[in-house]
Amino acid sequence: MALLIITACSNSKEVPVEAKEELKNKNKLQLSIWLPEWQKKSAIEDVKNSQQGLQDVRVFGAYFNSKDQLLLTDNAVEMLQQTQQQFHATHSVILTLINDYVTDNAPSVQKDSKLLHRLLQDTSTRQKHIDNILQIVEQYQVKGIEIDYEKVAKEDLPKYLLFLEELYQQLSKKNITLNVVLEPRFPFDMKLPDGPKYTVMAYNVHGYHSGPGAKATFSFLDDLLKKIQKSNQDLAIAFATGGFKWAAQGKAVALTEIEAEQLLAKTKVKKQRDQASGAAYFTYSDDNNVRYEVWYADQETLEKWISYVQQKSYHEVVLWRAGGLSSDTLKWIDKQSIK
Repeated sequence: MALLIITACSNSKEVPVEAKEELKNKNKLQLSIWLPEWQKKSAIEDVKNSQQGLQDVRVFGAYFNSKDQLLLTDNAVEMLQQTQQQFHATHSVILTLINDYVTDNAPSVQKDSKLLHRLLQDTSTRQKHIDNILQIVEQYQVKGIEIDYEKVAKEDLPKYLLFLEELYQQLSKKNITLNVVLEPRFPFDMKLPDGPKYTVMAYNVHGYHSGPGAKATFSFLDDLLKKIQKSNQDLAIAFATGGFKWAAQGKAVALTEIEAEQLLAKTKVKKQRDQASGAAYFTYSDDNNVRYEVWYADQETLEKWISYVQQKSYHEVVLWRAGGLSSDTLKWIDKQSIK
């Protein structure tokens, strides 16, 4: 009898095989990627060469015209259609909406706060915008929408969250998924609506706005992860590929990973590794003796960043962006399949 009781107790503590497998998959890396419409050909090619390791692909994306209506460029339409044709059977294809204001007779405005204020200000304007989104969903047979609205004014935040809730309710009736991108500066103690899947950007520590350095550092990640612990939602983490070239005097120039590696090979200087970020960097001088400093994320950098957040139980990662990724990076992504 005692033996039977001991055996029963022992068996009751064993985790079922199905539960073990579910936990294993939950803790395995789940990668997704954005495809920029201005780099259609190379972005789609990158996805082809890494698709085994990708969960969903996000077409970036749709902007706004002078009438505050969503606008897809010809490139974006072609990319969306090609992506749907090639990957819809194996991947979720998501269309990303960006609050960039594009008009024919004036310079475009990136991340336009005034545009968002007009779209979100009351029930009527929010519904008008939601109707426009539903129209795009119907027109292009989109199965998933992502909202990447940045620089939301503080006074508009409550209305923005209300908009996300209203949009989710109406999309879910049509079985359309909703993803939302949040900036690192977002006040994560604000309650986010249930339903959508959320991603926080873990980059832009250095860029056009600063001097040389990595797009993300480990201390920045520590601070960000501490902030998002306040959120009522689980968040995916977004990392940026590529990097920048800084001249001793002059503006920063964006580089893809391949462009950075080609420049490294051309200048024949030594690539170095920053311990505070895992980023690759090198310096060189041109024929006019102008000094340049290049910082970028290669495959090793991405692996270090992703491993760092996985150790803190964040296993969903989105990469900005496809197009210009090295063969090493593509091979590494391709190996991350959870299927």
